[in-house]
Amino acid sequence: MVVEEGKIREFARATRSRSAEHFRPSDPVSPVTFLASSALWMGEENSAWRGVTRDFANILHGEQEFSFHGPPPAAGTELIGLQSIDRTYAKTGARGGVMTFTEVVTRFRKPSSERTVVEMRSVSIHKHLRSAAATAPVVRPAAAEPGGRDTGERTALEPFTDTALTITDFVRYQGASGDFNAIHHDTAFAQASGYPGPFAVGMLTAGIAANYVTAHFGVNAVRRIRIRWQDQAWPGDALTYRGFRVRRDPAAAGTAGADVEVQVTRPDGRPHLVAWVDLADQAGAELSEEMSAWAH
Repeated sequence: MVVEEGKIREFARATRSRSAEHFRPSDPVSPVTFLASSALWMGEENSAWRGVTRDFANILHGEQEFSFHGPPPAAGTELIGLQSIDRTYAKTGARGGVMTFTEVVTRFRKPSSERTVVEMRSVSIHKHLRSAAATAPVVRPAAAEPGGRDTGERTALEPFTDTALTITDFVRYQGASGDFNAIHHDTAFAQASGYPGPFAVGMLTAGIAANYVTAHFGVNAVRRIRIRWQDQAWPGDALTYRGFRVRRDPAAAGTAGADVEVQVTRPDGRPHLVAWVDLADQAGAELSEEMSAWAH
């Protein structure tokens, strides 16, 4: 795939970026979650799911992770992706029924090198019981990122409450990303799957959360972001994004953890997602002009 200027700007608009670097007329920087759009370049023969019939009525996106060996790719970068199923395992859900978890990893490299420059990991959840309990949202507590760098000292970033989500927002993101699951825009399909109606694409709100971080620390600052969804977001939901700069424990340098945690909640206070972010060593903590724009 080629990281295209027009697609960068389209994706940035769909994820409500306020960073000018995503919209430059030449050489824009791609948003942190941009490589989710690789589905638009991927032929069926390239997919790890080739030959597998997927029941999208009973599949949820559980987690997503992007790991960068350097800044996010700039416009004009040519990438080669290799996608594979890393592992599959089963668990019994809190509401009963077996759920199958599948981790798919896509490793991107430049044509001139065998070195991975970005790794994208996705965890999907297949629910096997088609009942009201089985199709209800999977809600998990906001567990801490495993590891030990967090000393418990946190500095809050300025939170913001976004405008209410609409199905048009969902469709705009689907067009920008290549995720055309009908459960996010087709009322009849969503209701036949046991939901009240279409709900937000998880990667839409994940992209907004990632842009919230880069507006604060810079578009080249993120080296790793891990997102875990806890509840669906629905049309009419005005989500609130709250970020925390986490102080590292110097004695635990290099261990798992995060520099920034983002908590996204629905209007009723229920958690929608939590994201953990590792920053480049040189990433500053000063409030940027773009960050100020988020709050107004």
